[in-house]
Amino acid sequence: MLPMYMFIIGYTVLEVGITFTLVHVLSIPATYAVGKLFDKIAIRHGLVLIDALDGVSAVLYGLAYGPIAPLMLFLGLLVDDITRIFYPLYQTAERILYPEDKMEEVFAWHMRLPEMSQLIGFGTVSCLWVF
Repeated sequence: MLPMYMFIIGYTVLEVGITFTLVHVLSIPATYAVGKLFDKIAIRHGLVLIDALDGVSAVLYGLAYGPIAPLMLFLGLLVDDITRIFYPLYQTAERILYPEDKMEEVFAWHMRLPEMSQLIGFGTVSCLWVF
């Protein structure tokens, strides 16, 4: 969605490509640093950090207008990329929290519940809009 938004507000394909490339290159050393950091810090702190950084990137995208738009988009992308570095912490936390013999059942429910909630939610919203 973000590249499409950038096209709509006037960025060229080259500018979008350069922005995404710079962000991904800058996130490479951050990946290594985060891996080393969570050898010493509790995983729960990383899980909280994921949600906090997602909020920060959303705010930065919301502030992306006017002459500071390129800077805000760049910072928002960078924060998003840094957030993705922490995603493996979810798998680590799941392996710690759930017993080995129940893991398959837990993952099945992790797949079922979001699908069922989307089915119910979209159905409800559709009925509300129609009637």
